Amino acid sequence: MPHTPPPPATTPAANPTATAAAWPANWPVYHLRTPQGDTAVVSQHGAQVLSWRTADGKERLFLSPAIPWQDVARQRCAIRGGIPVCWPQFNRRGPLPKHGFARLLPWALQAYNTHSLCLRLRQTDVPPAWLHDAQGRALWPHAFETTLHIQLAHNALTLQLHVRNTGQAALSFTTAFHGYWAVADIARSHIQGAHGLRYWDATPNATPSHPVQYGPVRFAGEVDRVYPAFAATLADGASTLRLRQSPHMGQTVVWNPGARLCAQLADLQANSYQHFVCIEAAQIDTPVLLPPGASWQGWQAVQAG
Repeated sequence: MPHTPPPPATTPAANPTATAAAWPANWPVYHLRTPQGDTAVVSQHGAQVLSWRTADGKERLFLSPAIPWQDVARQRCAIRGGIPVCWPQFNRRGPLPKHGFARLLPWALQAYNTHSLCLRLRQTDVPPAWLHDAQGRALWPHAFETTLHIQLAHNALTLQLHVRNTGQAALSFTTAFHGYWAVADIARSHIQGAHGLRYWDATPNATPSHPVQYGPVRFAGEVDRVYPAFAATLADGASTLRLRQSPHMGQTVVWNPGARLCAQLADLQANSYQHFVCIEAAQIDTPVLLPPGASWQGWQAVQAG
């Protein structure tokens, strides 16, 4: 018997760290819940996790209160916050829209139960304006099937992305789970696990551009770094998140816009940078190359403590 989709979302309860925001009442979402009381809300648009509350009621994701939802619905922009899926392009490393088109489109429900959700994006599901006209085919001429499996457990969340080349020619892509992890105060937050790693510093005028990380990652302004993959522990005083990723995702991206860049981003409030940090499982330095019929999968697992 087919799984029945969960009911529409309601406005979330008050967030103790003041980082969550409501989505429109009629926005198509799926609800997950564990027996212990952990909850997650996933948008059909972009297959994007919008909210993850652990059983203690603490919101673990940041969602901007300044999202222009009408523009999102028209595929003019992405949802700022939660866990966007960047695919098949990371950032502006290619000709496609920034971070690719997967986060801009609705995904079809494949399977659902109370604590597990599987969503699928295929070339045949994508609106003609994106892939099926002459301009779109020139940018992305590949047939594909991309599936996202979201698993909620007690104090834990896991995302697994599966990509299959259904066409007759090889395709390549880059990808990332662009999670916006909520913190009470970015100035008092830090990330353990990157000590000794050499990273690419993508902030403007960074010198040197490939320094070595010493001690924990801290935030005193804009941070935009690409590290070799590492198991990260995010601490903001009262709680921690431990993030792991699959060997097929070879980089870990850390980003916070800082006050100056945050003020320039229309879908963030001026103080939003204080309440999140992005720690992203990514495969971006070397694109994944898939021959016809081949598959790839990568995952990120997050444990709250």
